[in-house]
Amino acid sequence: MGRVMPTDVLDLTVIIVNWNAGAFLPAALCSLFAAQGDLNMDVLLVDNASTDESVAWVRQHYPQVQIIANDSNRGFAAANNQGIARARGRIILLLNPDTELPPDALRHMLDFLRQHPRVGVVGPQLHGERGKIQGGAAGYDPSPRTIFHYATFLYRLFPRHFRGLWLAQTLYQQAQPIEVDWVSGASMFVRAQAVARAGMMDERYFMYSEDVEWCRRIRQHGFRVMCYPAVAVTHHIGGSARQLGADFHAHNIDSLDIDLRRRYGFATVALMHLFGALGFMLRYGLYEWEWLRWRNPVFRELRNLWAACIKTSLIRMLRPAPHHQPIPDRQDARFA
Repeated sequence: MGRVMPTDVLDLTVIIVNWNAGAFLPAALCSLFAAQGDLNMDVLLVDNASTDESVAWVRQHYPQVQIIANDSNRGFAAANNQGIARARGRIILLLNPDTELPPDALRHMLDFLRQHPRVGVVGPQLHGERGKIQGGAAGYDPSPRTIFHYATFLYRLFPRHFRGLWLAQTLYQQAQPIEVDWVSGASMFVRAQAVARAGMMDERYFMYSEDVEWCRRIRQHGFRVMCYPAVAVTHHIGGSARQLGADFHAHNIDSLDIDLRRRYGFATVALMHLFGALGFMLRYGLYEWEWLRWRNPVFRELRNLWAACIKTSLIRMLRPAPHHQPIPDRQDARFA
């Protein structure tokens, strides 16, 4: 059964999940509305119990933004689902509060979806404020092969031959769209028709890997997932999550563990975590060397983040992430 579309259908619904991201929201909303042009668009801010006055600021400066205020941090997937349930757009954009859109981003992405009706999800290139491309904007399903390629840097050294968890940064330098398995929920354009068939995000993922699982389910319902590197969005990566410190990367591994155990047996999952730990050790060594050489606090932070990943991967080799439950494949009743 499909989603019943409202009578006042819009071009686009934008959903922003906020958790204490007040330092980034002004730039995000300014760029979003500057890119609106003549689009019929509504914007929903789903706040996960922020304490930084960001909601009050949005109410004052952007009264057209609809606010859903939670009394606790419900997580990324659950909060997005609250917005999706109220979405009126033919296209739904999940947008992080720590992003900034170029002026033509919305028009180009919606034009792309209009021209490619079998594409259910498309994401842009993501880059940092200094222009460095972020590899984690898109990639391929976690598997023993893709995790090994990621861990050993093969996906970066020979990107045309070895698919990794992440799309190699060099591939983003082309203008042509790239078919992938998933794109990042930091900036994800999703066709409402695809949501109607595949269901909403799985709320048993609190944060991270929910976008990977969702894209997989959308692909299983006959849609393609694309990365469109011709559109570049600035992403101040971890604007909210980095409030967790090193735990922000460790939580990523926990969510990955949940996804892996849905699809693989214990021994295979343990092997993949071993591959992951190897890759994290290589990255830890790189940033430890950079820290000792330059004493730049950025390298110390990155070293500590990879150390947290090593620890978490080794722990998950032996036991699953907390609160793991089998996740059934089903349509979400709220879209029936």
